[in-house]
Amino acid sequence: MLRSRLIQAASSAQRAFSTSQKALAAKQMTVRDALNSALDDELARDDRVFILGEEVAQYDGAYKISRGLWKKYGDKRVIDTPITEMGFAGIAVGAAMAGLRPVCEFMTWNFSMQAIDHAKMVNGVRPPVGDRPLPLSRIIESPRSTWLNEINDILHRDHVGEVIAPPMDKSKPDKMEAARLIVIRRRKMKKHKLKKLRRKMKFEWAKVRQRREMRKEKAFQGKLMAQIKQAEAFSAEQHVAEILRQANETPLPRFWKGRRLPAFIIKQKLGIK
Repeated sequence: MLRSRLIQAASSAQRAFSTSQKALAAKQMTVRDALNSALDDELARDDRVFILGEEVAQYDGAYKISRGLWKKYGDKRVIDTPITEMGFAGIAVGAAMAGLRPVCEFMTWNFSMQAIDHAKMVNGVRPPVGDRPLPLSRIIESPRSTWLNEINDILHRDHVGEVIAPPMDKSKPDKMEAARLIVIRRRKMKKHKLKKLRRKMKFEWAKVRQRREMRKEKAFQGKLMAQIKQAEAFSAEQHVAEILRQANETPLPRFWKGRRLPAFIIKQKLGIK
């Protein structure tokens, strides 16, 4: 019986990792689209799954991983957070300890190192996550008793997967605050892009100036070579003969009967060819 099951599992695994033409003709997609599709499937499959991070909702994520998910699942499943990686990393760890399944998105990998403090061992034992209950003896004592009461309420609730929303601030709603933070982040990204563009254009303009100087240098070299060729073709005898001809030549009058006329008309009047 065990042998037949092993053979069946091996054959199914072999079929799953087949490299036949039929398997290779499967749908191809980018890593971004694959992550988006996987998140969509998990959000639809399990109500306890939710996404949180910077600009993951209205802006569709910094790298468009969560594109379209906010419009489909709403504010309670796709949550925009302020620009504080340690804060929403702690929220994600606490939600996982309470039985939820958070997907925490960081803009860059080095920001995820903020979650190291939350993943430390509690009293020598790593805190459980997922569906396993958290023993009350492992909870760190807090100076405020209200925190313990809130944690106990979370652990003894009937619906563990229910998302706990923070209290609404009537003076400044969450959507307005999220929109303000998105505007601030976009301005910072725009400044960063302009800085990179200026740095790039600095080298581009240096190349333009270099090409301009090269053109000037080539024009100067061409002019100098023309002067050298003219100097090589210079004849002293011809130069002296030309000067003597100009000295012996009678200059034409510029005026004829009180009127200034062109040189060819004056030559016609004087009968000079």
